[in-house]
Amino acid sequence: MKRRMHRHTVVASVVPVAMVVTIACSGKSSTSPSPSAATITSVSVTGSAPPVGLTAQLTAMATLSDGTTQSVTSQAAWQSSNPAIATVTNAGLVTGAAPGDVDIIATYQSIAGRTRLTITRATFSITGNVTDATSTGVLPNINMQITTGPSTGTSAKTDATGAYSLTGVLAGDATVTASAVGYDTQAKTVTVIGNTRLDFVLVRVSPCAFSLSVTSQNVPASGGSFSFIANSPSACSWTASTSTPWITLGATSGTAPGIISYTVAANSTISARTGSIRVSWSGGFADAAITQAGGGTCSFTLIPESGNFPAGGGSGSFTVMPSDSACAWTAASDSSWLAVVAGASGTGPGTVSYSVQSYAGSTGPRAGSISVTGTVSGLRGFPVQQQPPP
Repeated sequence: MKRRMHRHTVVASVVPVAMVVTIACSGKSSTSPSPSAATITSVSVTGSAPPVGLTAQLTAMATLSDGTTQSVTSQAAWQSSNPAIATVTNAGLVTGAAPGDVDIIATYQSIAGRTRLTITRATFSITGNVTDATSTGVLPNINMQITTGPSTGTSAKTDATGAYSLTGVLAGDATVTASAVGYDTQAKTVTVIGNTRLDFVLVRVSPCAFSLSVTSQNVPASGGSFSFIANSPSACSWTASTSTPWITLGATSGTAPGIISYTVAANSTISARTGSIRVSWSGGFADAAITQAGGGTCSFTLIPESGNFPAGGGSGSFTVMPSDSACAWTAASDSSWLAVVAGASGTGPGTVSYSVQSYAGSTGPRAGSISVTGTVSGLRGFPVQQQPPP
């Protein structure tokens, strides 16, 4: 019995390829032309321009030769014509850097598309209310300020209802601080991408009180480095200051306990001198008196430098001129016939008055001296000579 053979033809196609292969059961094959694969004809870039400090997503769309489109945002190579105006990432994310016009280009399979963006400097406002953490009441006259970010320095105060408004704020990250005497300063960071609300609740600080380890301190004429301690029962802040020119402070601020260090210049004058250091804190201050000993030495000039009298005696005087107005001195005679009658002591310039008794001797002149504390032009005192009778 004969079996009838049935011939079936199976066709398989792969698109896109250059040829289509047909396979028959007989084992014979044939080829025929197929349409060409679709190619990229253009790339378009779309999206909006971000303000300075903000970002925006752009999209790259490729148009094919068969009329279809597909997104190539993540496959394209992105480029900015002026990174100083705007930058762009490999994913098409644009960030505004400065006001101006910039072209953003996306290239895919050697086909480039571009869009022109105008970057502007948009401004916004930060508003809110400030209240007391304990009473929950509103706080007027609180200092509000932007302390970091592109709008650093912008400031305002809360009104009678505790409300504030910071206007003209540039886009980007900003730190806003709220401060007032008697309250802990509070800071909050926010990213400004539009008008923003930011409320604050302030906490009262514990009252500060300091005690100084010394309220007066004596230092030598040679000067040097010294210190004292400012103590407080809480971690209060302090500042130190002085208006005394011969005192130089170390640290001028800190948190309790504080070591107040200072240096004192040498005192070249005979007089002791007194200065002060003030330690201040929220709600008060205390002063420390610094007394420095005098370091100079006294010398004296006598005008005139000597006296000369006849046998009958008489009276005279001389002026004491010390090297420093603070120099103290004394005057004393070394002879019974020569007496200090006025100005036996003084401080600073002064006059010494003396008397000379009559002289009846016949052996020649006699000499005495009035000594003044210190060196007098190389002499030991004020010499007085008296002549004998003729």
